[in-house]
Amino acid sequence: MAERRTAVDVATVFIKAFGTGDMATVTECLAEDVVFQSPRVRLEGAEAVTAAIGRFAQVVTGVDIIAALGDAEQAMVVYNMKTGPFGTLRTVDHLVVRDGKIISDVVVFDTYEMRKAEETQASAAG
Repeated sequence: MAERRTAVDVATVFIKAFGTGDMATVTECLAEDVVFQSPRVRLEGAEAVTAAIGRFAQVVTGVDIIAALGDAEQAMVVYNMKTGPFGTLRTVDHLVVRDGKIISDVVVFDTYEMRKAEETQASAAG
């Protein structure tokens, strides 16, 4: 019998895969009807979510998980997301997992460094 993964197991595999740019594993963790919400976007469906995560993962140089906890269907993962252009962003994901797949992911992080970089780019272009 295959061992059933807990919500925390699925969540940490997902976050680590994101941090290394392993989009095959990211996709494997997502339910087809997943809902993803971050400070900058809300998406529905595995294809849209995978595409957006893949684009953002290009600037991510790694993640360091600080804590992960949960119950039968939920997990909360706190981690430092290291990026080239924005430095390290303290991030929290709240994930809901059913049947071994993520059905909901709400990501929270401070967007200040991202907004500052965008403003600098706009000023330079403009």
